[in-house]
Amino acid sequence: MANADEVIFLLKDSGDLEKVPVKPYDSEDLLQSLIVKYPELLAGDQINPEEPVRWIMIKREAGVPGAEQQGDRWSIDHLLLDQNAVPTFVETKRSSDTRIRREIVGQMLDYAANAQRYWPIGHIRSMAIAQHGGEDGAEAVILKALGLESGENTLTDLEAYWNKVEDNLRHGRVRLIFMADRLPPELRRVIEFMNDQMEDAEVLGIELSQYVGSDLKALVPRLIGQTEITRQKRTQTPLSKKRITQQEFLDNCPEKVRDFFTRAITESQQRGMHVYWGTSGFSLRAPDTTGKRITLFYGFPPGIVSKDSAVAQGYVANIEDVQSREQIRKRFLKVHGTKSSGQYTVTLELNDRTLENAMKLLEVVWEVSAETSRSDV
Repeated sequence: MANADEVIFLLKDSGDLEKVPVKPYDSEDLLQSLIVKYPELLAGDQINPEEPVRWIMIKREAGVPGAEQQGDRWSIDHLLLDQNAVPTFVETKRSSDTRIRREIVGQMLDYAANAQRYWPIGHIRSMAIAQHGGEDGAEAVILKALGLESGENTLTDLEAYWNKVEDNLRHGRVRLIFMADRLPPELRRVIEFMNDQMEDAEVLGIELSQYVGSDLKALVPRLIGQTEITRQKRTQTPLSKKRITQQEFLDNCPEKVRDFFTRAITESQQRGMHVYWGTSGFSLRAPDTTGKRITLFYGFPPGIVSKDSAVAQGYVANIEDVQSREQIRKRFLKVHGTKSSGQYTVTLELNDRTLENAMKLLEVVWEVSAETSRSDV
């Protein structure tokens, strides 16, 4: 429980000093609503003072299934992402709730473990789109968090971002936040222990105290469970704002993969496709009969989509006709070694054994490009 004697002091313009006491929240719903409206209350500047966390709200009460092809069994209070594509699970409780001492820890681990296993990346994207009023709204919020201006080149950056979200989730690179007006000492010790022992997941507590005065309400977040050692260990390199050049991109690839991407870029341009460079990779876009450019292919070096491999991706999100979109996606998936990476993306990891298949994937891209230029796909 919060200490009823705890206060902050407000120095007014008149020179008077007002003692402002702490006050418990009237309901858990109020605390949760504040996070939706003001995600910056999650103390991003305290989590990483050098590169403050910039939050992207994905959904309040995000459902999580307990098994394959089953309905939702649990509900996470808040799901957020940040500028480094780290999925963040937030569970909020009032200090007066007795479940905050032990039950909340098991709940959080259930959420994270089952979301990792049963959430396809397309599901998270759909939640983001619904949260921000459509695809354009979701893209604008993500680009703002990345510090990028909206434009036709940003499609590559957005796809790289969502690929990184999926990679982080699948490999357990997530953030778990326990939030309350006061965290009991027992939970603090558990948070500190988990954050110190877990290699990939970051576990934190945030106390959000509410101080209510005569004509003001102050909200003061305090970060719990992070030491300077653990903070430095988990500091991630932010996505670069500088667009990569073709030479920089090729220098990041193994020799045979470099040859494949060189051919992909050169021959695609000869076939009338356009190459766009993002901060980490490139896209190939085909003009349709109206002059609109449709993205059909992405290329990324090692470490962006896959930790160890460069990847080639077929992409169908910009094809408006649903039937045509699904037919083209199936053509991509017929290439041996490809796998579905959500609703719109088909991925092939590149190595010496898969480069022949990569050429077949590229041939499908060229075929669709030719079809697109002849008629509206």
